[in-house]
Amino acid sequence: MSSEILENLDVCVNKIVLIKLKNHTTIRGTLQTFDQHMNMLLTKVEDITEEKPKNLEKIILRGDNILIVSIPKE
Repeated sequence: MSSEILENLDVCVNKIVLIKLKNHTTIRGTLQTFDQHMNMLLTKVEDITEEKPKNLEKIILRGDNILIVSIPKE
């Protein structure tokens, strides 16, 4: 992964991020840490794909499944 991507993700640590996955699921959670493969540890996670969000608490997300990472406007 390029250093520019790592720098941009580093700014997101301890912030809420939106993540779109390959299986068309969208999740929102607080990014705790990540590695060079974009594997991520997220806390306070919600699956917001459907109208009623599902609470997932804490997840480890494999980087291969990620399509998009974005920081929501506050």
